[in-house]
Amino acid sequence: MGMGRHASTRRSVTFRNLQAPLSMLSFISCMVVLYRTFVEMEMIPDYFEGVSFTDTPFQLTSFALSLLLVFRTDASYSRWCAAMDAWSELRTCSAALMRKAASWIKDASILRRLVRWVAAYALCLMVQLRTDAGTGEEVTTMREQLAPVLRPAELEEVLAAGPYYHTFCLSVLTALVEAAEVGEGREGAMLEDLASFAQAAGQCEKILRFPIPLTYTRHTSRFMLLYLAALPVALYDSCDWATIPVVATISFLLLGIEDIGVQIEEPFSILPLPEICADLHTSAQLAVTQRKLVRCLAAPDSCDADWERALVSVSLSSAEDLDGAALAGARAVSGGPGAAHRDAMSSKAAAGVAALRGGYSSSGNGNGKGPGPVAAIHDAAGASPASPASPVSAAGPTAGVSGSRWHR
Repeated sequence: MGMGRHASTRRSVTFRNLQAPLSMLSFISCMVVLYRTFVEMEMIPDYFEGVSFTDTPFQLTSFALSLLLVFRTDASYSRWCAAMDAWSELRTCSAALMRKAASWIKDASILRRLVRWVAAYALCLMVQLRTDAGTGEEVTTMREQLAPVLRPAELEEVLAAGPYYHTFCLSVLTALVEAAEVGEGREGAMLEDLASFAQAAGQCEKILRFPIPLTYTRHTSRFMLLYLAALPVALYDSCDWATIPVVATISFLLLGIEDIGVQIEEPFSILPLPEICADLHTSAQLAVTQRKLVRCLAAPDSCDADWERALVSVSLSSAEDLDGAALAGARAVSGGPGAAHRDAMSSKAAAGVAALRGGYSSSGNGNGKGPGPVAAIHDAAGASPASPASPVSAAGPTAGVSGSRWHR
């Protein structure tokens, strides 16, 4: 099955992109083979009588073509890696920011706004990287992506800030950190994470706005087409009619390398950015939702006198249920794109908390005073999120945005 996936050309983007040049080169090969055959059969005169066809020109130029292809693909792959590193840095800094906010900020309303604007920042950056600036498509896609995340008034303010959407979101995040009044040292640490947001966006804009020089790309393509178009002349003496499939195969391999370089030169249409944005939003929500539970696990005395006794009283089966729920939640996060895996992950996270409290909540907290401390924490945390359950539209995170092309 794995070999079939790699050998299949039916769904290959590269193969579809190369159909026109491959057809042209195959036609040229057929014409050369037919001409040489008719000349040998004395059906037509030899217009190139006395001209010797050798492979010497190809031997002299093949190294130059190889260097051009290597430099081309290496430059494109460097841009791909830089884009991937920028989004990885954005996701890491987002998780760090929300972890610090959940621990240091007491105001639940500020935390909820942080979750919304962190998700909005990533979505704005994604749409700006995937659509043409200042077009109706950009505004429409921006509205579709942000509508499930921001409130209507907030959404209109973001759209009015165009074309610098993600910069406006970053300004709002900075104001929220300052409004939290967590102290100078903690505020500085959170602002450093926001500075990393700006650095990641700057790296992405650099990749988008400064492509590989067009003259370099065009010269490589022209050199390769001339090389391949003349190849049947040198191969006929040794390959005869096999020249046609041989030239077609060599053309596909060489042109495929060049086409892959063109594709990864603009990596933002290929990278799974909608899935990264969805995962970023989900992790931010969980950091806020579970903050009270985390505090009680770190400092049981500050939550309830029976907290440690309650943790000890959790049965082995409940602990196994908790492990299974956590594992299922992790699998749900990596299971696939869209609202389905985020909903599954959220339900598994809730199941994990329910499993933890299931060992003792049915009989109270051990002293006949009602549910245990974990139940109270879970109930209080469940009421905090104000945004919709799904951070993206029902059509999936890729609605209005060109989809991923990993199947090539």
